[in-house]
Amino acid sequence: MLQRTNYNPGDNELLELISNNSLNRNQDIADMLHLLMNIDKGLSIFLDGDWGSGKTYFVRSLKIAIDILNTCPDVLPAGIDMIASNAFKGEASWHCDYLPVYYNAWSYDYWGDPLASVACTLAAEADEVRLESDPSDSKVVKAALNNLVEMTFNHHAAGLGTAIGKMAEAIKSEDLLDAFKKRSSLRNAVAEAVNLVLKERANKLLLFVDELDRCEPRFACRLLEELKTLFDLDNVVVLYALNVKQLAHVIEGQYGAGFNGIRYLSKFYDIAVPIRTVGMDDYLTYREMIPNHQSSLVIKSIVEAHDMSLREANRLIDICKPNLERLDDLWSTNEVVFRVSFMDTVVAGIRVSNPAAYDRLVNKGDYSVFTTEVKGWESIKGCFVETFGRCIKPDDYRSMVDDENRIDELIDAVAALRWSNQFDKKNAAHKTINELKNSCLVSVIERD
Repeated sequence: MLQRTNYNPGDNELLELISNNSLNRNQDIADMLHLLMNIDKGLSIFLDGDWGSGKTYFVRSLKIAIDILNTCPDVLPAGIDMIASNAFKGEASWHCDYLPVYYNAWSYDYWGDPLASVACTLAAEADEVRLESDPSDSKVVKAALNNLVEMTFNHHAAGLGTAIGKMAEAIKSEDLLDAFKKRSSLRNAVAEAVNLVLKERANKLLLFVDELDRCEPRFACRLLEELKTLFDLDNVVVLYALNVKQLAHVIEGQYGAGFNGIRYLSKFYDIAVPIRTVGMDDYLTYREMIPNHQSSLVIKSIVEAHDMSLREANRLIDICKPNLERLDDLWSTNEVVFRVSFMDTVVAGIRVSNPAAYDRLVNKGDYSVFTTEVKGWESIKGCFVETFGRCIKPDDYRSMVDDENRIDELIDAVAALRWSNQFDKKNAAHKTINELKNSCLVSVIERD
């Protein structure tokens, strides 16, 4: 059954991850929370990690932890308690004093104005305001945010962002002055909106900006510039979750050869914090797979060989897991286990890491794609020896295991038997596999 890969977990699932420390990241969350609690005024932070390293999981988990600490500090779920005790060492109160707001930049990069989407995110947050003192205050908050949204939509073309540079070329100085007046008014509107959203909820806004490195380059640059200028407030901390090198490369493509993207980005953050990539054993356990099972060892060897990101590894697991779950190690034959846990998993790895090669393999009969993959990586080749060796007699295994040429010959035979559309190659492969005196091995390998 087809399904969406790279599943985006809900808050309840993320809370369960925290409660069980499934990804072994609770201490990292505690360290970031401790850092946030030691920020005096406003600050911009780059949370830097490779594409697909689990940055979204991290910032959303941090947001959940802060929300729980601020709403029910006396009854904390498991995991949150550990995070708080490590983040607030020696402190009597575990109140965080931040209002966390999550903004997924990639969801809005088709908008013409990035600031308008940020304003709408704040407006959505205002819908959840619960004020005990005066219910009418919520209407004031919404009115202020509506004004902010209206200003960003209606006045952007006249005097915001890069338009100011164009206005500098205007003939009349009054036009330029008017542009700056509008800019100043918008900054005041942002400050007012932030204060109203924070009212009786927290002292500071923590704005998570996620997926910026996946955005259209012009949108990413404008968003950085807008947030730097308009959200440079003492009561706002902006935490960007991104891949600095990737975003710098994108920006260099936007501005042309010779432009220094890293130096450009340095203008937009005060500190950069590297994020630790989730370990594969932890992630496999989270995905309800046993790390030392043969199928998991094959997956880990593929992930390591191609230096896959967590997102790519997740896609590989999504492809393989349905078939692996149908394998009952107590009843499946060694031949079926070899076919599913090794051959099919290697093919899934090719599909994720090199779609063009995958097409040549499965649609054009270029079985050298498979042989190159298996022979090219010692860890994958070792998995072949282990899983294939269970399908043959002990004497054949002993003669194979120390003979590299024999191993390569069998890898070629397995690949040709499964994918070759050349009669002579396929016939030779039949003979090689039949020499092993395993009558069902050929049919299992050939099976579609």
